[in-house]
Amino acid sequence: MKKRVISLLFAGMMACSVIGGSVTTFAADDESHINLALFTYIEGMDPATDWCGWNLTRCGVGETLVTVNENMELVGQLADKWEQTDDTTYRFHIRQGVKFSNGTELTPEIVKDSIQRSIDNNSRGSDLKIADIQVDGEDVVFTTDGAYSAFVAQLTEPMTVIVDTTADTSNYDTMPICTGPYAVSEYVSEEKIELVANENYWDGAPEIKSITVKNIGSDTKADAMLSGDIDLAQGPDATSLSRVENNDDINIVQVTGTRENDFELNCREGNPLSDKNLRLALSYAVDRDVVAQVAGNGYSSPIGTAFPPSVGYDSEDVNGQTYDLDKAKECLEEAGYSDTDGDGIVDKDGENLTLTISVSNGSSTAVSETLQDMWKQIGVDVQIEMLENVSDKRDSGDFDMLVSPNWQTVNAGDGQKYLMNRWADGGSDNYSGYHSDEFEAVLDKLDDAFTQEDRVSAFVEAQQVLADDAPAIWMYANDNVTLVNSKLENVTVFPIDYYLVTNKWTLAE
Repeated sequence: MKKRVISLLFAGMMACSVIGGSVTTFAADDESHINLALFTYIEGMDPATDWCGWNLTRCGVGETLVTVNENMELVGQLADKWEQTDDTTYRFHIRQGVKFSNGTELTPEIVKDSIQRSIDNNSRGSDLKIADIQVDGEDVVFTTDGAYSAFVAQLTEPMTVIVDTTADTSNYDTMPICTGPYAVSEYVSEEKIELVANENYWDGAPEIKSITVKNIGSDTKADAMLSGDIDLAQGPDATSLSRVENNDDINIVQVTGTRENDFELNCREGNPLSDKNLRLALSYAVDRDVVAQVAGNGYSSPIGTAFPPSVGYDSEDVNGQTYDLDKAKECLEEAGYSDTDGDGIVDKDGENLTLTISVSNGSSTAVSETLQDMWKQIGVDVQIEMLENVSDKRDSGDFDMLVSPNWQTVNAGDGQKYLMNRWADGGSDNYSGYHSDEFEAVLDKLDDAFTQEDRVSAFVEAQQVLADDAPAIWMYANDNVTLVNSKLENVTVFPIDYYLVTNKWTLAE
């Protein structure tokens, strides 16, 4: 049997590392080269552009002032210490002796200019809530626009990757200059990224001297591993994993991820789902164990709250969404629905209840069809609508239910931004049109929650409000799965998928 390394990671537990063994196929062109495929191949490499910074952190090219380790803890990276001097002021001491891959020394002035560059050019720059940046000796001092307790965590966001602003930044979309263990030597759009070891790396030059990052779809990553085309595949399609489960040359490394999958429900007045009781009826009718199995083929975990347990916000203390057909039927009655004509479909005011799930063409309908069958058990008729793109429906609010896959709940090392964007009034991703005064009050509480105890307490409260109001039906968290050639050692799989390549990777003798 193959050596299979599996760890279900919860906050405070160690992430798993691959222990190497013998292998018969290996994609390396030489003893210090490997090929890999990322979770998502993002076009571009400039952190000041959209989500391109995620390429930099996944590839081990870019670094931020602080980062998140394998235990979901905030740790220093380009800042070796920091302090909060008042509710709006943060002082970061810049690590000394750090050089960019071109040999330029990292300075506080460059840090200031680099972050200001992302604020000015990235569409999400305002999320940092930075009112001012100053240099004071070896320190960079930030002032936030009001109390914002998530600020330090926000500086893990890959758009704050530090680049050498003293060099020509006009070509950074393809050839950025950063401080990580690897540097970009070639970028071919939609095809590959070539990386070489940064011999100036402050934490020690990597043993593996070159890496090719290939653009490979999730559905073909397992086959690429089997053929020896790549040595590591991040985020392979779960349905393909059976092909490598008994292969001694490939380790499957699995941790509970930080992404959640849900069905968004239209809470706007005029839509039947504006009635909370109807939304709760749909939620109670969902068997999440079954849905997770259908979605992930054994590589997904059922959830009934807005955050997976790996995030560490005490989701187990929340009375989350559960499977209970009796309660589902009670909620339907509370909403005024019953099957008055005996046709198996509940009705109200003489009209049968029919709802529609909007799904993008090319997306799997397996989960939607599973839910369709579950909701039929309580008398709700659900149709599946295939669209070229659901974005128009999403933006207009003209829908009943939307499939919402793969939301990153801690895309800046903290969950506050996720809650604000998805469920707050005016949130950029609040497609459900959800509003709750109680929820808004919890968000205000989070701004001023500077201790870990207070933050976790507020996150529990926020999750409870969302579970009770059901603006979405939370279903499962994708496990963060990585396929690793057994000859590749010291690979740590992080719960957050935009961390991957480190200087610790080695090749077995």
